[in-house]
Amino acid sequence: MSLLTSKSRKAMNLVVLLICLSSNAIADSFSKVFVSSEWLKNNLDKVTLFDMSEAGSYQKYHLPGAIWVNYDWLIKPQDGLSLSGGPKYMAKALSQLGVSNDSHVVIYDDIGGMEASRLFWELKKLNHAKVHILDGGNISWVLQGNKVTQELPNKPKTTNYKVPNKHFTDQLTASKDETIAAMKTDSVTLIDTRTKQEYQGHPKQKQSGHIPTALWYEWSDAVDVRSGFKQLESSKIMQQLKAIGVTDKSQSIILYCNTAHRAARTFSMLLSLGFTDVKLYDGSTQEYSIDKALPFKIGMQP
Repeated sequence: MSLLTSKSRKAMNLVVLLICLSSNAIADSFSKVFVSSEWLKNNLDKVTLFDMSEAGSYQKYHLPGAIWVNYDWLIKPQDGLSLSGGPKYMAKALSQLGVSNDSHVVIYDDIGGMEASRLFWELKKLNHAKVHILDGGNISWVLQGNKVTQELPNKPKTTNYKVPNKHFTDQLTASKDETIAAMKTDSVTLIDTRTKQEYQGHPKQKQSGHIPTALWYEWSDAVDVRSGFKQLESSKIMQQLKAIGVTDKSQSIILYCNTAHRAARTFSMLLSLGFTDVKLYDGSTQEYSIDKALPFKIGMQP
């Protein structure tokens, strides 16, 4: 009997070890989110570079070799909602953009990484090993005196991007049901990344305000405009998060806004700080508000 207990204990310890190693592997693969302009300058010829600025901005200037990606290409309208198309949809889009599973992708935009973060999230769901965001985007790049161009790159050759057997779609995406359940437990933290006005709501507007229990952290608070739209220093962001009660980097977090657009930027920020259990509510308030029976809360209290 004691031998059986010993074997069981060893087996259990092995399972725990494997789970820990798996969690650490995910955390390590996600922790390096941003690259600097200096790094990119030295590695331009080694990466697939995507510009997610507006079309007009891209035409005026872009980084050498950058391929323009329309944000709308990442979205697949479903039942009137702007949602992710899922792994197969994204694999097809990435194939058309010339991305292979082993491509090193670097993404940038001109609004502090909000557009780039949505594509970053999509690639992380696909367990894409090498994907980063240019810290500060093309604004920081230009401010540092780096070269830009109007020359269009060659049209990318179509590839065959394959959905991996192991991907993180479920681990990084929250459903409406999960979000509703989070209101009733202390084990999951909801964070609203919209503006103060949106979070606070107005008593005369139906379904105004925030999802009950959600903390407020506006996505742009993590962006330092004065330093070229780079992400704010980690210590300062951690102070901001501490002020709203977010300190444990292993705590379960669900982010939302209206369409998971702005929330995606907070997703990349949290991962860059080492948070390991962060999900994006893809439907966000556009989906949540359809059910008139679901509550919203007015005011600044969660």
